[in-house]
Amino acid sequence: MLGILASVASLVLGAVTAHHADAAHPAPARALPAHEVPRHAPTVHTSTGPYPEPVEEVARELPSQPDPTRFEDGRVITGATAHRLILFSFDDGPDLNTTPRLLDELDAAGVHAVFFTVASRIEGDTPRQREQADLLGEIERRGHLIGHHTVHHRQLPLLSNEEIIAEVDDGQRDIERVLGHRPYLLRPPGGARSPRVDRLLAARGYTEMLWNLGTGDFQVRDADEVVRTFRRVLQRRERENGERGGIVLMHDPHPWTVEAFPRIVAELRAKNCELLAQGEELYDIVDDPRFFFEARRGDDGTALAQPAEPEASVLQARQERLRSVTSARCSQVARR
Repeated sequence: MLGILASVASLVLGAVTAHHADAAHPAPARALPAHEVPRHAPTVHTSTGPYPEPVEEVARELPSQPDPTRFEDGRVITGATAHRLILFSFDDGPDLNTTPRLLDELDAAGVHAVFFTVASRIEGDTPRQREQADLLGEIERRGHLIGHHTVHHRQLPLLSNEEIIAEVDDGQRDIERVLGHRPYLLRPPGGARSPRVDRLLAARGYTEMLWNLGTGDFQVRDADEVVRTFRRVLQRRERENGERGGIVLMHDPHPWTVEAFPRIVAELRAKNCELLAQGEELYDIVDDPRFFFEARRGDDGTALAQPAEPEASVLQARQERLRSVTSARCSQVARR
């Protein structure tokens, strides 16, 4: 089995390519502690239309652009889920040196992600800022969702109300100028938040998105360590919190992150061969945050979204399609 897994990882990796949380870094401030997780009721999803197909089913086919307005006025997303749902997110870009290559890697893997933009990279009129503004548009054109990461990446609880509003409103105008619409997802820098911050963001319609699967890529300069950290965090989250999937935090300005991303995808897909043989739920790389989103219901913006729990019929249908694709791939590798 180990030999088969290694072969699958090599095959998938060949097809794919030919500052925050990781094992040593705490989860974001007020991210969902295990003892606070309400696990008795499913998340109610309010988006219209069906959930996206499993990415392995539609690799290399760009879906219609996710509607950003469906993420307005949501509870704080933590990434918690008992299912093997994986959503990739990338902070701190766009960066001319690294983001274009990452976009190619995402295309090759058939994966769509959420990019949280630092608006200072696109707000001015320097040649680099203009090019990075064009790059932000290219990210969206390739089917990815754009989120807000403030203007200057300052931790919001340390700022006055006026400073927070400036970081949010000014950055929103910059993103809207480039894309023609405003974002509704916002990731507070460092995951740092407070009830005061939550209320200010909620008043502007934002849904905060945190994460539960760090990679440590802001602390190292080596793709091997990024992959190892992701593996350790994924195992620890399942062991300690019962979270078998979630939202992955990475940073597109780092070249070692770009190198590590396809290797992480290859590991997940190789692991699916083992899970398939054991009759277990497979890792399902999802295209956007609809699985994790929960609308606010009159609360003040401080409430946490419940752990992602797709409707049973949706989960079953996605798993059936994913198992068919995985079975074909694993059989092909086994015959080599």
